[in-house]
Amino acid sequence: MSAFREHFLDKYFAYRRRYVDYILTEAPNRGGLANLSEVVRLAFTLTGSLLIGVIVWTITVLSLSRPTLGTAVYALMSLAATAAAAAAALGIVAALRDRRRVEERAAAAANCPPR
Repeated sequence: MSAFREHFLDKYFAYRRRYVDYILTEAPNRGGLANLSEVVRLAFTLTGSLLIGVIVWTITVLSLSRPTLGTAVYALMSLAATAAAAAAALGIVAALRDRRRVEERAAAAANCPPR
């Protein structure tokens, strides 16, 4: 499960702090851009997940008139899209909360003498 989480869930639906930390160590002046890029990437993921969720929830509700196995499948797909949207929203919140730390580290690196 950890490989699935690391290589899929965290890659697409979570705030990738390791990526931002790497940018902060290699090019501290670009740390804010790295953080912003994560917010934008997660906003795109959130938008896509919400769009898919609306479509599949609509199909799920329409399929309730004649319940079949398809209704259960549509409901599971709807829940997955909703969970993806929630995970992306949580990632955005984490990235926005991390902005202060990123800005402080970038400012501290700017005040240090070059290596």
